[in-house]
Amino acid sequence: MRAKFLGILFYLFIGLGLVTVIPPWLIFCAVFNKRNKFTSIVRPFFAVVFFLFGIKVEVEGELPKRGKTCFILSNHQSFIDILAILYGISPSAFLAKKSLFKVFYFGVLLKYTGSIPVARGDHRANIELSSQIKNRLENNFPVCAFPEGTRSANGELLPFKNGIFRIIKDAGVPVLPVTILNAWKVFPKTHIALYPGTITIIPHEVINANEIENMNFEELRDKVRSAISSSIPKAE
Repeated sequence: MRAKFLGILFYLFIGLGLVTVIPPWLIFCAVFNKRNKFTSIVRPFFAVVFFLFGIKVEVEGELPKRGKTCFILSNHQSFIDILAILYGISPSAFLAKKSLFKVFYFGVLLKYTGSIPVARGDHRANIELSSQIKNRLENNFPVCAFPEGTRSANGELLPFKNGIFRIIKDAGVPVLPVTILNAWKVFPKTHIALYPGTITIIPHEVINANEIENMNFEELRDKVRSAISSSIPKAE
């Protein structure tokens, strides 16, 4: 019962922040042409949220050096993965379902953060994705995606979708594989509940663009999967 109450309260708190904290900052950034500063608010905001709800986000390992902007590929266990990445790794754009960009207000935020719409199952509609991703990274702004395509209910790594690796191959950008641990325990997929605890983020070695150029997309997929799975405990 307590976990369910915390889960509902967490959603309400995030929603309250979206309608009270974010709009003034959005207006400020728009008026003074500081779009690149807009996402800088996420770290202090989520630092407060995580503290209030007893959530710790720990990064084990070294993140890429400043100026080394990568395409982030992570396993996906929970809604809270997105918040953990924004807080623990970097303010980032995301690949998101095209339909989300049509949602009132939320779609505006997605566009303003540089997130990129993806039309699932429509290759023609996604033909510009590679160039859009490359443009974001060339402007020193990371992009993130979850190659499983959905959340894992028990923390086990699900099969990867091939499309994202074809897109990355065409874009010719460096990739940062990331493993997220325990997010599914803190904020489960299966029901609305929150259990205070620690989410661990493990960044792996960057796969450089030159290395990717000499791979096919299957080899890239398998290399990323191997890196991510190497830090996920084996099921007993």
